[in-house]
Parts: sequence; C-alpha cells; structure tokens
Amino acid sequence: MLVHRLADFLASVPLFSRLSTDERRGFAALSREQRYPRGALIVRQGDPGDALYVVRSGTVKVAIVGDDGREVILDTLGQGAHFGELALIDGRPRSAHVVAVDPAVLLVLRREDFRREVERQPRVAWALLEELSRRLRDADEKITGLVLLDVPGRVARLLLDRAAGTPPTIDRAPTHEMIAQMIGASRETVSRAMRELQDTGLIGVERRTVRVLDVEGLTRRSRPGGTPPRAARNARAEARAEETTSEEAAPEDGGAIETSDTSSAHE
Repeated sequence: MLVHRLADFLASVPLFSRLSTDERRGFAALSREQRYPRGALIVRQGDPGDALYVVRSGTVKVAIVGDDGREVILDTLGQGAHFGELALIDGRPRSAHVVAVDPAVLLVLRREDFRREVERQPRVAWALLEELSRRLRDADEKITGLVLLDVPGRVARLLLDRAAGTPPTIDRAPTHEMIAQMIGASRETVSRAMRELQDTGLIGVERRTVRVLDVEGLTRRSRPGGTPPRAARNARAEARAEETTSEEAAPEDGGAIETSDTSSAHE
C-alpha cells in the first residue's frame, strides 16, 4: 500500500510526472522515507553525492556558509521539489547544505538504484535534463538580479516568483532575515524595501501573508531599470521632511530627547 501511495505522490513531481503508474511504482519501490525535525541538517556541503531527495512534506532550504560564518540561501524547496540531481549524474560531493526549515518528510532514492531504473525508463533522463536546464535559467536570472537590481527590485522579483493564486499570495512568506540571506542584503535593508513596496500599494502584508496588490507595478519594479513609482519618492521626501522637523524641534544640548529611527519600525 505504501508503494501505491508513493507512486501517486510521484505523479505530482515533474521529474516523474510523465511516467506511467507502473513506471512510477518502480521508483516508489526503490525509495525510502525519512523524517527530519525543524533545523535538522539533511545534507552537508562536501558530503558524498549518493542520492536524490524529494520533499514529500515540509520545507527545506539550500544554503552555503562562507568562511566568516555568513549564510547565503540559494533556494527554499517545498512539497514536490527535489534536490541532489547533480549527484545523480556526476556523483561528486554536495555543493551546498540542506536544512529543514519546518519538520520535513523526504523520499530518498539512492544514485545506483536511480541510474539502474533510468536505463529501463529513458523518459526520466529527458525530464532530468529539462529540470537542470530550468535551474540553470533560474540561476542566470538570479545573477542578473544581483548585478542589475537594487534591493527593492530583488525583493519584488522574489515575491513574484513565490506568489500563487488570485490574487497572487504567499501564505507563509519568508522572514525578512531569510529574504536578506536569499538576495544578498541586510535584514534592515530588506525591511525598508518591504515598507517601500507596501507604501506604494504594490503589496499588502498581514503577519506572514503577503498579497500582490499590483502585479503590473510589482513586475515593473522587479525589472532592471525599473524606477520607484512617484508615490515612493513622495514617501521618502515626507520622511526626510519629518526628520528635519524633528531635528529643528530638538533641544540645543541634543541629549534630553531621543528621536525614533523610522527606518527600524516593524522590523
């Protein structure tokens, strides 16, 4: 019965979706299920690349850690996503860490079993090539964004990539800290960018839910050369005017009254 359930689940995974039910059962029979608590290290950078992992439930993050301890998140993966494809081809060590963001259940398929099954079902090999091509294109877009976009533009692109439905919504949006690690910015800068996108009416935020209110405007903001809308410039001008007023109203000794830093609100 477990094999049948796993085969049904694999039908939702792009890598296996084109296979027949019997062909998916062949892969399901070779898979084993593993559970990981929140924060568990699933794969360590440099470990042997000996398996493919498919996320059955939960969320994991793919990250690298610099010599200075700074973490950069390359991607977050949810149900139906998979990682370890490169290891299936070249068997080289893992290129990044993978950590459970939430309690996660993964299907693990050993490299030798996968390759043997692919020899019987070449359609999977073609699906694997398509997946690797898609990820290469995604990597090119991320590099372009890091080079050509300011932080609000990078945040806008990330939100558009993750939003789904009508209106486009992210139900469990990444924290500002996680977004910062994904786009190569500080948490404070991300918080200011999120406020800019809210103040200009492009997005609405309530707790961990983000709704895209103006798809066209957010798309424009996510493109190289996209300039902040006039409302954003007006908001910044008003903020500067308020700061000037506060400074003029402060006592001459400068120590009796502390003015609040509006850039850190709601972080």
